[in-house]
Amino acid sequence: MTSKRAAILDAATWLFSTKGFREASTTEVARLTGSADGTIFYHFESKEKLFLAVLEDVKARIEGGFAAFQPSTDGLSGIEALEGLVGFYLQLAADNEEQFMLLHRHHAYDLAKVNQEARALLEAIYDRIIRAFEHAIQRGQEDGSMGTLPVHKTALLVYMMIDGLVRLKHYNLYDAGSLFEDFLAGVRRLVEAGGVSG
Repeated sequence: MTSKRAAILDAATWLFSTKGFREASTTEVARLTGSADGTIFYHFESKEKLFLAVLEDVKARIEGGFAAFQPSTDGLSGIEALEGLVGFYLQLAADNEEQFMLLHRHHAYDLAKVNQEARALLEAIYDRIIRAFEHAIQRGQEDGSMGTLPVHKTALLVYMMIDGLVRLKHYNLYDAGSLFEDFLAGVRRLVEAGGVSG
C-alpha cells in the first residue's frame, strides 16, 4: 500500500467513524491528507469504494489480531481461553478505536442492505469474532471447564455482552476497566453453569 493511499484510508476511517458515511466528504479527506480531490478518486473511484476499502482494512486488522492472539491460548482450559479472549477483545477495540466506532455506526449496515460487498465484509468480520468465542466454548465443553451449552448461541451472547462494554467505553459512559472483573465473573457464571438453553 502506498503511503498516500494509507494516509487517505486513515483519514477516511477517522471521518467515517466520527461523522458517519453521509456527513463525511471526500473533500474533507483530501484536506486532511493534503491531497487534491482527484487523488482520492484515483485511488478509490468513489466515496462508497473508499468506505468499502475502510471496511476491508477493519476486517484485516481484526483477522490479524485474532490470528496473532490465538496461539497464546494453546495449553489453556476453555474457560481460561475465554477469559483471555475477553481481555484481548477489549484491548483490540481500544487499539483500533476508530475502526470499532465505525462498526458501531448504522451507516455500514445501511450500505450492506444494498451493497453485497459491504454485506460480505461485515459478515466476515463478525464471523471471525464469533468463531473465536465458539472455539473457546467448544474447548471448555471438551475439557469440562464449562457446562453443556449451545456453542453458537453462547458465543453470540458473550460477544454481545463484551461488545456492549466496548460501546459504553467508546461513548465515555463507563470505564470498561472498572467493570472488567465483574464482567468476567458474569461470563464465568454463564458458561460454567450451562445457563443458556438450546
